[in-house]
Amino acid sequence: MKKIALFYGTRFGGTVGIAEKISEVLTQKGFDVLIQNTKEIDNPKQIFEIEYSGIIIGSGIQIGAWTPKMKHFIEDYQQHIAKESVKLGMFVSCGTAQTEEGTLKACTEYVDEFAIKLGLKPVITSAFGGIYDFSKKSKHGKIKKKILKAIVKKESPGKFDLENINDFRNWDEIVAYAEKFAESM
Repeated sequence: MKKIALFYGTRFGGTVGIAEKISEVLTQKGFDVLIQNTKEIDNPKQIFEIEYSGIIIGSGIQIGAWTPKMKHFIEDYQQHIAKESVKLGMFVSCGTAQTEEGTLKACTEYVDEFAIKLGLKPVITSAFGGIYDFSKKSKHGKIKKKILKAIVKKESPGKFDLENINDFRNWDEIVAYAEKFAESM
């Protein structure tokens, strides 16, 4: 059974669901999948003692940047992630990827350019919509929510419910991404 490692970074939890769905699809396709939030990795060297046929790395994007832990993880373990014998997939979750045009822009700016900068050669990349949580239970502080509300009011008037959770993740696109990665294996 081929092994795939799926590493992700998240700030507020939206990327977790994407990573879990990708893992679920790959598991159903017969792969042995390790799924790990980079914030929770205690011993990264031990993880790479296992030979993986594929690695997927993904992150939530905020102000154009991958999560710091994920970025450092990639930089620190690039020799394992960029191995020629390992198929690499990359994705991001961000607000820009709410439309087809936005998805292309996010994929270019946040995935493709990032991969080039780090010398990575993914076989598949994508950008998925994220979550805007304006609910009272939001993990965003009051100031951050106020700033986000001002931005979305200006950039997308009427598109957001400014009192609740707005989930722009397209599950069909996420499943299709996982299936394409599986086919590349």
